[in-house]
Amino acid sequence: MKKLLAEISDESLGFPDGAVKLGSDYRLRKSARVILLNDQGLMATQYLENYSYHKLPGGGVNLGETVEAAAVREVLEEVGCKCELVSDVGMTIEYRNEHPLIHISYCFLAKVIGEIGKPALEAGEIEEGQVTKWVEPEELLALMNTDEPQKYKGHFILEREKSFLREYLNNK
Repeated sequence: MKKLLAEISDESLGFPDGAVKLGSDYRLRKSARVILLNDQGLMATQYLENYSYHKLPGGGVNLGETVEAAAVREVLEEVGCKCELVSDVGMTIEYRNEHPLIHISYCFLAKVIGEIGKPALEAGEIEEGQVTKWVEPEELLALMNTDEPQKYKGHFILEREKSFLREYLNNK
């Protein structure tokens, strides 16, 4: 069983009328996130230039795909390299009222395997200005603590990613 690191909601983020509306028609989404380290111990982060925040590589789990397979696929697509999953970091659950969504995210620690090539970003990722940066894990947490997302979902993403990064830093 994966360790639950955080339940994130409109209320926990301080949005008005933030109570979780359990029993309503929330959609379910699962995603895989990755704390990806290179040989120098630097960590990959996806910086969204057009929305002013950092996130971990990762994305949605496709129908019939395991979260582990999704993590490896997303690293290849977003960072441009293969990776080996080393361990579980934990999971989060988000309750987003604006787009009735329950989002369960699973995070893994992984290391880069082989060379780093070019990412194959989706149109939405290009529109967000997504670029990969390699930084010290402690530096990334400091950057995330000063990020100011420009979109509703960015607040959830940032809080989720910080919970994963804090767990990693507390246990490394």
